[in-house]
Amino acid sequence: MLEDLLLQGAQPNYADNIRAIAARWEALIPPARLGDLESGDLQAGIVSILESGEVTDDVILTIAGDLASLSWWRGPPLRDDHRARLNALTRARLTRLADSLEMAPRKLPRSQLRRSHVLLVGNLLDPLHSPSGGAIDYAAALASDTAVSRVEIVHSGEVLPAMRTYIEARLGGFPASRGVALVSTRDNPDFLADILSRGPCTFHVWCEPALSPAISLVSRLGPTLMFTCADEAPVQFADVYWYFQSEAHIEKVWKAHAAPQEFIDRYVRILALPSPEPRPLEPMSRASIGLPEDAFVIATVGNRLGVEMDEAYITGIELALRSQPKAVWMVVGGLPDYLLGAFEQVLGDRFLHVPFSRELDRLMTTVDLFANPFRAGGGNSANIAVGAGAAVLSLSRGDVSSLVPDSFIASDPEEYFRYLGFLMDSPELLAAVKAEQGQHNARMRDQGLFLKEIQGLVRLAADRYEARGCGAPLSTTVFAPLTRLAQAG
Repeated sequence: MLEDLLLQGAQPNYADNIRAIAARWEALIPPARLGDLESGDLQAGIVSILESGEVTDDVILTIAGDLASLSWWRGPPLRDDHRARLNALTRARLTRLADSLEMAPRKLPRSQLRRSHVLLVGNLLDPLHSPSGGAIDYAAALASDTAVSRVEIVHSGEVLPAMRTYIEARLGGFPASRGVALVSTRDNPDFLADILSRGPCTFHVWCEPALSPAISLVSRLGPTLMFTCADEAPVQFADVYWYFQSEAHIEKVWKAHAAPQEFIDRYVRILALPSPEPRPLEPMSRASIGLPEDAFVIATVGNRLGVEMDEAYITGIELALRSQPKAVWMVVGGLPDYLLGAFEQVLGDRFLHVPFSRELDRLMTTVDLFANPFRAGGGNSANIAVGAGAAVLSLSRGDVSSLVPDSFIASDPEEYFRYLGFLMDSPELLAAVKAEQGQHNARMRDQGLFLKEIQGLVRLAADRYEARGCGAPLSTTVFAPLTRLAQAG
């Protein structure tokens, strides 16, 4: 069965989502093709089906989005060539959809664009879900500008009580004149028409699903800024893309994903991130969670660790533990039973598993070193760890490497574990790295700096919106080659 295939190697906490994908694919994929998926390379099979002309544009977007989710929930990561083909395929269809809007180019008043902001944020799930908490922090930064009169947060799905409490805490204190409001796409399918009725605005794309048609639609309606992360090239157009990686790093990885040069040229590196105001942390005692007071504590944190920790990473951590008699490995997050059992059996009391913590910041005060797996994500956990006083070790790719200075950013696994040995053996070096990374983290959390940088990007987006014809069709004003590709599709 397709369901059994997709569940192989999956993180247990994503099993229900994966079952839903399996049911959806069985309904959308031609039956004759399902057998091909079960007997061959899943990624290659899906790309072949989507390129075959046998399925509609809507199905292409749905299945491509599902495949991207599976790469996070069960692995393996999408190969660069598969990602490039999927991005080209979906980009052409989304551009064609946006260009189907029957609208004339509109020159928009600059003053209104600076005052009015609309954020597309996807689901608002829980404050501990970094895209959800970050969306509200982003809105709070915009609303802190006294000249702003409109901050609308466009989201999908239900907002649960914990998330509502966080929204009230972060946004409830702003006066009505700031125009802070939630807009549900579920409750209001015509949300774009309503947004336009309230006047021109700047659009901000923050963790909206990568293939959401709304992204390409709003790029026709006004200037757009898009947050990018995890070294993934964007599929859809924005006037400005922003993140914390260097321009050279972004150019390298986006080219590998066959991103248009027009996208690469629109990327801007900024130096601060949306963040809640730091709160005083009451350190958690090691004894309260079963850690020896004199242990060297290595932490690994994540929701998808069964997928993200590969053999090289696990073997390296085990060897590091054996080299340092007082080292303990604390893993925070769900683990498949086979991995949990193996760690407990092999490592014994040198291993501590914390399935979930709502006080991750306090838990990280017990940690000496946050050892990031060889993954693209993990930025929020690493940010929390540095803020709690731990040092961070990462490879030179993905979110975590963008959030700490170059000290102990490793180029490959061999160098990574050599650095880990240095930090375990030298308390003075560990203290110096913690201090350097802590100072860098404090600057990144400066919300005044973040607002200043976003304001600059808003002005840049307005300039680029005008330069591309004030909402003229993307296929002719941004990247003419897509016209041919869309017609061919």
